[in-house]
Amino acid sequence: MTREQYILATQQNNLPRAENAQLYPVGIYGWRKRCLYFFVLLLLVTMIVNLAMTIWILKVMNFTV
Repeated sequence: MTREQYILATQQNNLPRAENAQLYPVGIYGWRKRCLYFFVLLLLVTMIVNLAMTIWILKVMNFTV
C-alpha cells in the first residue's frame, strides 16, 4: 500500500449522512433463488448418479487394483 492510499484509507469521511436513507437488501430473492437451488440440486443428483454408475461399471467389469 502506498503512502497516499494509506492516508486516503485512514481519513475520516466527513460527508453528511441522511438519517432516513433507504437500505437496499443484498442477496438473491424470489424465482432466482429457487432456480439457483434447483440448479444446485440437479448438479448434486447428477454427481451422485455419475458416481454410482462408475462404481457399478467397475464391479461389472471385474476391475482389480
